[in-house]
Amino acid sequence: GSRWTSAAPYEGARAIALENATNLAAMGATPLAAVDCLNGGNPEKPDVYGGFAAIVDGLAEMCSDLSVPVVGGNVSLYNDSAAGPIPPTPTLAMVGTRSQNDTDRERGTDEESTHPDAGPSTALAGEGTLLVVGDRVLDGEPAGLGGSAYLAAGGADRFPSLPANPAALVDQLAAVAGRATTTAVHDASHGGLAVTLAEMVTPTVGATVETGGQASPAELLFHEQPGRAVIETRDPEGVREAFAGVAPVHEIGSTTDTGRLEANVGDTDLSMAAETIAEHRAVLDREMD
Repeated sequence: GSRWTSAAPYEGARAIALENATNLAAMGATPLAAVDCLNGGNPEKPDVYGGFAAIVDGLAEMCSDLSVPVVGGNVSLYNDSAAGPIPPTPTLAMVGTRSQNDTDRERGTDEESTHPDAGPSTALAGEGTLLVVGDRVLDGEPAGLGGSAYLAAGGADRFPSLPANPAALVDQLAAVAGRATTTAVHDASHGGLAVTLAEMVTPTVGATVETGGQASPAELLFHEQPGRAVIETRDPEGVREAFAGVAPVHEIGSTTDTGRLEANVGDTDLSMAAETIAEHRAVLDREMD
């Protein structure tokens, strides 16, 4: 989150609120309320004050757009050291609600949800088509790597643009996540599409992915535009209908029984086993032991 607000305090704060709501919606939940912790440097310095004011405005606007009241929080200022002030850093916790009695019939289909208690898995089930919802870069818009983990290694770029109607996107994602034909949902933000897909494959269920566009492979794989989700579904047309006029939907591949992530993005091919991905993700845990 601090990378986002370092790159663009106002838009980054809006993105943080939207990411929280998208995480809930991916589990079939409707955002209900939020609490925040707003951190910054010495507000007596104009540039620090400007960045802090921007994160307040950004959070307030997106939470208002999502009809999510901020019911509590705190503020920590004067966080400066010899290296300078910390970036304006909002931390947000959002809660949502989902009814155990919700069925797809209430959402316009005739099937009852197969996961009324906990929402769909974030891991692939091996039963459907893979779709990306809400990816504006796949839809042809200019990519923005600003604030991304990829760009943190060096360089600068614009912050990605956010959805025009975030509330409708969140509502529809929560509805689609509750459908019996939806077998997995994972929000796509930090680390981009590449990290999302890597987190979804398992030793028994892999994925074959192919996508392209005007953006470079690095931009397609690693831009961190919030308001996106990867959905595994047995009813891709139903998902397209649900998001018609709300967000773009792109089919990017299907699941396999190989336990590998195989991706062709533009002129770049990637292939990695789920076990290898797990080993890489466990590096920090091993170093901390």
